[in-house]
Amino acid sequence: MIIAMPMSRGRLAAHFTKAQRIGFFNEYHQLITSFDNPAIGGGGCCAKSELLSLIKAQKTDIVIVQHIGERMLGKLLAAGISVSQGDNAESIEVLLSQTQLMERRLLDASQGRASLNHAKKGGCCASGGDCGSAEGGCGCGGHKPMSEVSSLLQKPESAQGELASVSYSGFRPLS
Repeated sequence: MIIAMPMSRGRLAAHFTKAQRIGFFNEYHQLITSFDNPAIGGGGCCAKSELLSLIKAQKTDIVIVQHIGERMLGKLLAAGISVSQGDNAESIEVLLSQTQLMERRLLDASQGRASLNHAKKGGCCASGGDCGSAEGGCGCGGHKPMSEVSSLLQKPESAQGELASVSYSGFRPLS
């Protein structure tokens, strides 16, 4: 099981896409790697798509958030990634240990914050771009080529061995 946590100053970041780094933890709550957040420098919806690609590429099962936008929450849930809500006043160990509590789970995109900027701009698809693709593209027309996104995945700050394969059913209720 892989748990992703957006982090700023060694704690859970207040907002998912504005975190300085994304830490990836194993089922034993050990940090296995972390990456600079590709969405931190701006770049709008295209940079956020790179963040989503990074999380998927790390085979993340659960993401811990304090605050998250409804569009990003919907994309994580659609990708089969469970989302657990925490508070940045809690320690990392407490947050990691509470990821399996039902009352911490976000199960619907409507539980995220509405994006006022997205609505104000008429949505990113208003630019007439064509990057709305099978990858859940945003429609902004400005995604970087996959080779550039892939290069993000090759620069971990630290990695400590390989993970054993673990079967995990996730958070979302079975239909």
